[in-house]
Amino acid sequence: MPLRFLNFNVHSTHTMHVDDREILRLISKCREIGDVSKKTKLLEYINQLLPVESRIRRPSLITSDGIDNLLSWIEVKISPPIYGLATP
Repeated sequence: MPLRFLNFNVHSTHTMHVDDREILRLISKCREIGDVSKKTKLLEYINQLLPVESRIRRPSLITSDGIDNLLSWIEVKISPPIYGLATP
């Protein structure tokens, strides 16, 4: 069953599916990996789980920090919005 988050400002909802939670779990696991080769393979797997329009184009040469930046970008894209943090 998907989780629903309500945006009180515009009265729309964002649904977080089980697939999104699995991707977030894999992102967390990927951040713990020290070997760049293994980390790259898991990033590629995570990327394949994303909808086609959300997939990233990974550069041919990438560092561990670069992978972490891409993981953060994916995380922001699939996570539900957090409301009430901005000040008016």
